[in-house]
Amino acid sequence: MAEERQRSRDRGTPIRPALELTDRQRTVLRAVVEDYVLTAVPVGSKSLLGRYALGVSPATVRSAMADLEMLGLLSHPHTSAGRVPSDLGYRLYVESLMREAELDQTDRLMIRHQFSQVELTNNEWLRLAASILAGSTRSAAVVTPARSRRARFGHVQLVALADGTRLLVLVLGDGNVVQRRLDRAALQREAPDSALDQSELDRIAAALNAELAGLSAPQVRRRADRLTSLAARVAVVVVSLLEEADSVVVEEVFTDGIVNVLEQPEFAEGSKLRPILEILQRSDFLEQLVPVLTRSGGVHVIIGRENTNDAMHEISLIFAPYGTPDRALGLLGVLGPTRMRYPRAIPTVRYLSTLMNELINSHYGETQ
Repeated sequence: MAEERQRSRDRGTPIRPALELTDRQRTVLRAVVEDYVLTAVPVGSKSLLGRYALGVSPATVRSAMADLEMLGLLSHPHTSAGRVPSDLGYRLYVESLMREAELDQTDRLMIRHQFSQVELTNNEWLRLAASILAGSTRSAAVVTPARSRRARFGHVQLVALADGTRLLVLVLGDGNVVQRRLDRAALQREAPDSALDQSELDRIAAALNAELAGLSAPQVRRRADRLTSLAARVAVVVVSLLEEADSVVVEEVFTDGIVNVLEQPEFAEGSKLRPILEILQRSDFLEQLVPVLTRSGGVHVIIGRENTNDAMHEISLIFAPYGTPDRALGLLGVLGPTRMRYPRAIPTVRYLSTLMNELINSHYGETQ
């Protein structure tokens, strides 16, 4: 039991009171889940015995399935049909019954090799991660960029443009870049005798970089008192950009493998998947997952009606955070029908999360 609870914690799922199942009931439930995942056809006792060496009679299997239905772990879609797992049945399977295997060495080496072939930029990593997740799990993949929970000043450049305006380019601590055109008239009022040419802009940028490195918006606002009037004016714009970055938790969503879900019989009618995709593209839905994943850590599995949104009741989500909560945090995961290959999807999401952590640390440095 302690081992099962540890596996549950690792997946970020709530610890539920254990159902007291017999060994036979556990064996039958595992077989029903795995058969239904494979075939998408409600499972009967005869077909189950034909494919699995259960070593018991059809009557014994029928009795075990009836008991599992009474416990809410199986459901009976039609009076003459076999049974299918319920959300609770899938939950018990994920937490304590499935035989999960880590990705084998060949898969891990292949994934690492693919990452070594792409340009080391956030967007390329994210697109590749989504593609690998989708291809490996035959599900739809969702990846968001790693963003700081509190944006921090990295360094700034000030550029004199040909049209006479001045451009502020701010690189945040997590590597994201934001920019803003500066009001030249306002700058000129602060230093009426300055030409505000490129050399002067470089001097101001150097002063800001020396004074503000690693600071958050409130800290920059307080530190502005130490700056010259002209640099302080630019610092006000920096504060505005940092505050805007703080307000964005999920700015962009990278997806892949939607066709994998459309190929599943549950979503043969594309109209059933459309509202789900619309929800995933809304930043507020994924933003709600950030604190949950950060708090629980590991891989988080949300099955069917465990999703609070009605449109998501026929799917499962398997997500994990990557990055570090005190620096930059992103999400990656897969979604598909509740009849999902959990033993494959969970270790794949876990491995990609670990690999993305390594890439961020190696590219941006451990202490950034």
